[in-house]
Amino acid sequence: MEPRTREEALEAALVADILLLDHYSPKELETFVPELKALNPHLEIAVGGIDLSMVSDYAKHVDFIVTTAPYYAKPLDLTSKIRRI
Repeated sequence: MEPRTREEALEAALVADILLLDHYSPKELETFVPELKALNPHLEIAVGGIDLSMVSDYAKHVDFIVTTAPYYAKPLDLTSKIRRI
């Protein structure tokens, strides 16, 4: 679930397995995530829609980082060889 407000997140934390909190700064998550997990110790928190340079700031407070960066990355040229052993 992706709650848009603090109130929605608090309500959803009681029944959700995972919350996607895209609309919060690392500073806000520092205090809000422990509050949510106190309501539901099994709750996992994800964040997405962030600049890749901010991953380490967010990673301190969440369980998952969701990114679409691989879809926009430069393609790789991979080669596979099969050998009989």
